[in-house]
This record gives sequence, C-alpha cells and structure tokens, in this order.
Amino acid sequence: MKISSSTTNYVNTSYANQANSAATNVQAKTARQPEETKTDNIDLSEKTRDLQKISQAMETEPADRNQLVSDIKAQVQANQYTINADQIAEKMIGSIISWLV
Repeated sequence: MKISSSTTNYVNTSYANQANSAATNVQAKTARQPEETKTDNIDLSEKTRDLQKISQAMETEPADRNQLVSDIKAQVQANQYTINADQIAEKMIGSIISWLV
C-alpha cells in the first residue's frame, strides 16, 4: 500500500477539524453557563441564637429604668433612701449558694 502526501494531508486536516470542534464546544458551554455567585452560609445552633437575642436585649435599656434611677437619686439626696439589710443578706447568700451548686 502506498501512502501519498494527499492522504497524510487528509488525516492531518481531519484531526485538526476534530480538535477545533472540541475547542468550540468547550467555549460554547462556558459561554452559555451564567456566572455563579458564591455566598457563605453560617448555621447557628438554637443556643447561639438564644444568646444573641439575650445580648441584644441587654443592649437596650428598659423604658422605666431612667425613671427608677432618678427616683432613687432623689431619695438618696433627700436622705430618705432606706436600705433593708435582710433583703441584701438574703440575695448575697442566695447568689453564693447558687454559685456553689
């Protein structure tokens, strides 16, 4: 069998056409696909969400707090503010016991 130069050219042209066709298909696929936007997701546990709610609630002052503070200031300045030692002792002991338990 004799291979002429025209046969070699035909084979080379055939392979070149296949390679160009494959490259064109890849370019067409990438051109059609929309660009994906990447996002980060965080899944917080229920306990973490509760802690965030508590933290947000602590940042805001109650509406009546300013009134309470001004009332106590006025009582202290007028020497009318009395301290109940029994209540203070009970709260101190209660906090110590809850800390130990």
